[in-house]
Amino acid sequence: MNQSLAEDPARAPLLDRLLNEEAFQSGMIFSHAENPSNEVLRHRATAQDQERCIDIDDHNRKDNQALVRTLSHARDELRYFRNGLRCLGLDQSSKLKVTLSWILFALFTFIVPFVNLTSVSCPDCDPQHRHPFEGLVQLAETALAAVSFVCLSHIVRRHGLRRTLFLDRIVRESHEVRAGYESELHGAFSLLGSFLLPIALIEIAFRVWWYYYVTVSIPFIESHRRLKIILNVVLCSCGLLSWLYRTSVFLFTCILFRLMCHLQILRLKGYIKLLETTSNVSIILSEHMRIRSQLTIISHRFRAFLVAASFTISFSQVWSAFVLLSSYEKFNFFRAGDLVVCSVVQLTGLMLCLNGAAKITHRAQRIIGIVSQWHALATCNPHAVTDSQRTGEGDSNDPALWSSTIRGPAHPCVYNDSSDESDSDDEEQSPRHSTSIKQAFHDMENYQKRHALLCYLQQAKAGVSLYGCVLDRGFLYGIFACTFSLILVILDYWMRRLWEGWKG
Repeated sequence: MNQSLAEDPARAPLLDRLLNEEAFQSGMIFSHAENPSNEVLRHRATAQDQERCIDIDDHNRKDNQALVRTLSHARDELRYFRNGLRCLGLDQSSKLKVTLSWILFALFTFIVPFVNLTSVSCPDCDPQHRHPFEGLVQLAETALAAVSFVCLSHIVRRHGLRRTLFLDRIVRESHEVRAGYESELHGAFSLLGSFLLPIALIEIAFRVWWYYYVTVSIPFIESHRRLKIILNVVLCSCGLLSWLYRTSVFLFTCILFRLMCHLQILRLKGYIKLLETTSNVSIILSEHMRIRSQLTIISHRFRAFLVAASFTISFSQVWSAFVLLSSYEKFNFFRAGDLVVCSVVQLTGLMLCLNGAAKITHRAQRIIGIVSQWHALATCNPHAVTDSQRTGEGDSNDPALWSSTIRGPAHPCVYNDSSDESDSDDEEQSPRHSTSIKQAFHDMENYQKRHALLCYLQQAKAGVSLYGCVLDRGFLYGIFACTFSLILVILDYWMRRLWEGWKG
């Protein structure tokens, strides 16, 4: 790092500062040897610049007490997330902020919706201006906001934002993974704004229209014309703020989960590149175990949110379809606009979560296919996975002049047609095509290693799971089948009512 950054470390980006700690985190602090350089390095890590945490990947976590990582500063890549947490009232870094966070949550999630339900009415409205779905919409939005707030506040308060985002481990990844993850950090709130802005415009138009017609009656307050206008404006503003708060908390949690998934997708891309360059089973196995460990952590942290949100959204959508199909009245935007906005928000958040989780599972399953093909070729057709290079001049049939290495599972040449190799004179003259040369990978030890790796990948499937159920295509097909079955049941009930009414 240059001199200006060394003088003012607060200006250095977070990922660059974490990168400077890579050598320190890679094993120096876990060394039990008395090394003077280690002692100096320990003293440099002051209490202001470091935070103690336990490395989950380290099996000797009781003996290795601390993993040093850099604290956040005002200009790092997490500033948008911290500002977002403050705006949503999720900054719980002190007891005062925890109290304010829960007060804000109770106000906008429960009190304001309850006041709107009990104090706002439209007795003189014609059927085209009534609001029949207010209770269902408020209940669904409140339930999703409560689930999101409780889960997100628990995760952030317990693990911290950086550990939640796995920034304490990003220094172990390649440059491509770090650059891609930094880009995702910058674009996360842009994604939230792109979803929230058009939906907010529709909600504002609907709420303004609704409060133009309604009558606000609050007990023990005598209303007159001027007070009525003031109450309508106040409740309309509070209702919009309540909707914005609940929607933002839910979508923020979904985007945070998607960001976690995208980090693992970047790591799986790097893992596939690793498979192109190495055939060492130990390296392949250890790296896969590290990725699977982080996927397990993500699943455990977000499984309660995913399950509760899925049940809430499914119940809300099915009940909405039941009410719509059971009614003979005509619906337009001014009658069912709030239901449309609520459904769009719910499905957007659900698709963000399922899309991120399914992508991880699909890439993990692709790795199983790559290793399976590599193991089959190495066992049945060893020449397809062998790379022979000439090391000297002389007789091309002399085995001493050739060196053979096994290609990695994802090496591009493994998938090439064997006819492509015939174009090279060196390949034709290579002694690896001779059956008299003993191949190293034919021995039982290499075969057992490959077989053990393949069995591990098949049994210990990597991916986001919900209490043992992996979120893959089969899971998504099951959700679609259940939802479609419920819709058919509702349609059957509706058709029966129409038939009975027509006969009567």
